[in-house]
Amino acid sequence: MLILQSPRSLVLSVVAALGLLPATAAVAGTTAGTAAEAPAISWEACTGLPVPTAGLDCGKLTVPLDYGNPSAGTVDMAVIRAKATGTRIGSLVMNFGGGGRGVINLAASHQKYADLRKQYDLVSFDPRGSGATSPVTCGPGASIDRLFAVNPGVGNPADRKAFLRATADFIRTCEKESGRILPHAGMGDTARDMDRLRAALGENKLNYYGVSLGSVLGGVYATLHPQRVGRMVLDAGLNPRQSVLEVVTQLTRTYQLFYERFLAGCVKKGCDLGKDTKEVDSAVEGLVERLKRKPLEVGDRRLGASLAIAALHAASVGEAYWQELEARLAKAIKGDGGPLLELADAMTGRQGDTYSPFGIFGSAPYGSAVYCRDRERPAIRDLPRIEAKLTRISPIFGQLSPTTAFLLPSCAQWPVPVDPEGRTVGHTGPAPIVVISSKQDTAAPTKEAASLSRQLTNGVLVTYGGDLHGAYPAGGPCITGVVADYVVTGKVPAKGTSCPAT
Repeated sequence: MLILQSPRSLVLSVVAALGLLPATAAVAGTTAGTAAEAPAISWEACTGLPVPTAGLDCGKLTVPLDYGNPSAGTVDMAVIRAKATGTRIGSLVMNFGGGGRGVINLAASHQKYADLRKQYDLVSFDPRGSGATSPVTCGPGASIDRLFAVNPGVGNPADRKAFLRATADFIRTCEKESGRILPHAGMGDTARDMDRLRAALGENKLNYYGVSLGSVLGGVYATLHPQRVGRMVLDAGLNPRQSVLEVVTQLTRTYQLFYERFLAGCVKKGCDLGKDTKEVDSAVEGLVERLKRKPLEVGDRRLGASLAIAALHAASVGEAYWQELEARLAKAIKGDGGPLLELADAMTGRQGDTYSPFGIFGSAPYGSAVYCRDRERPAIRDLPRIEAKLTRISPIFGQLSPTTAFLLPSCAQWPVPVDPEGRTVGHTGPAPIVVISSKQDTAAPTKEAASLSRQLTNGVLVTYGGDLHGAYPAGGPCITGVVADYVVTGKVPAKGTSCPAT
């Protein structure tokens, strides 16, 4: 059996592979609290991050908590900069989507963007509610353990009552610990923060690269500040108008696709779980259902169905983890739940009595704060019907659990009202905005990127033939050329530009 990576190294892989999540009605042109009011950033060498930071600068930017009420206090926004290595022409602000945490994301990935860094300072930030910017917290590890201890799903009354009660307890803790930031965690306020950042960097226009949920942030910024848009690229473009249910449905299809690839790969190499994909799938689904009835004892802990589903997310991390996932599933099926529980802990980021923000559950508080603030939400009474629909897409990943479809029960009970500003996009400025879509990216389908492009009114859609969630820069010379031509020289790609998969 393969040796499981350390929790830190594995969850950083998860951040890269599953950064899908993983995101406001204002009048276009709103400029409250911007430009001249922005204070300077005091830069210093980065320290304390779990990745190398040599040559990088970190700092903080103080922004209003509530742009409509200056007396409500402030938020210190964490920022990071990788200074240009050549002749500098400006700053390029970057947002990597997923669970926020732009500081560590840029620190971990700035080498990928070396071509852009030749002429731009690469700058990122932790959006409010994430990372070191007033992060949304929801209690100690013990309270999260209780959430994982209940059975997933709301298909029967007993499980429904226990799961919704545990979710409500979790949300009450979020409100108790982070109630100050929750009403101000949507894309609209984050876009205003980004305009403060633009001004603090000394830029008249915002040059920006945003991927996945960062594409929505770019669209909202362009709507609020249309005259301040510089060269903007929105990769893995998402439709800001999607409801919470539509977002979850898309993610469920994505998880199922990765799971089916795991099943096929297991059979191809000779699988201990079964002779064909149907048999392997039956074995895995059977394990999950048995764990609902009788969790496996592992020391003073138990491996239940929710934790088994969390471990199955390893199928989405990459083929390198499939053999290990197979071996641990096989042991659990034989009654030894320890190895699969260990994998579940690594995937969720559980370390001792705490949960790392870099596990797949680590982005749940931030994701809920953003999506539940911005998007249309489900009603509690509709959850059983919705889950039945999702489990037809994926019997495992369609179940409501802490790591699958969790936005649905959390948003159904979220304690702050919806504000449509964070899903309202309608750019009226002169600058064209490049939107990139990978044709085979199930997490960000081309139809959604095309919708974003249309909402921007002067968006320019570029398609890539592969399945990358974020085609730049891994999509090859065609994509890198399109981005560099626009961001560095201002050359707008031709209408209908399409790049082949590499």
